[in-house]
Amino acid sequence: MSQAPVVTKRIVLDLDRCIGCRACGAACHVGHNNQTNLVPGKIADVAILPVHCRHCEHPACAGACPCDALYKDEMGFVRRSEILCIGCRSCEQACPFGAIPSEFVRGVAPKCDLCIDRVLAGGIPRCVATCTSGALSFVDPKETIGSPSYVGGRIQSRGMTRRP
Repeated sequence: MSQAPVVTKRIVLDLDRCIGCRACGAACHVGHNNQTNLVPGKIADVAILPVHCRHCEHPACAGACPCDALYKDEMGFVRRSEILCIGCRSCEQACPFGAIPSEFVRGVAPKCDLCIDRVLAGGIPRCVATCTSGALSFVDPKETIGSPSYVGGRIQSRGMTRRP
């Protein structure tokens, strides 16, 4: 009996390329039947950028869920059962990355699912396919280690002054 393939690729953001257009959020909203599973993160008044679920190896959100509505499947996806979710917000509090928003939709926690349908068919998530600036990529995180442009944030800081 063969084991299901484990998906190791994740969505990675290059902050230096993100222009804050929010096309990724629009693609997520349309692709998930008018439910946005992508959380917009805000850095003071400087930038708005997408916050994706990391599909952690040991997801804190799943461990905090009292009714097992969040779970890690055999392929490596952290999934949500809308039927079991009671809207208690334990997952929101437990996620160290803020990838589960405080605004629940129909009493259910919206959460990035990596566009499972597209990934299993050999494609890439909707947000990555729609990113106009190329800031989002779908790669194995181990490939980005040591690259100053990735890892979900700037490694080398840049000044906040803007040209007039």
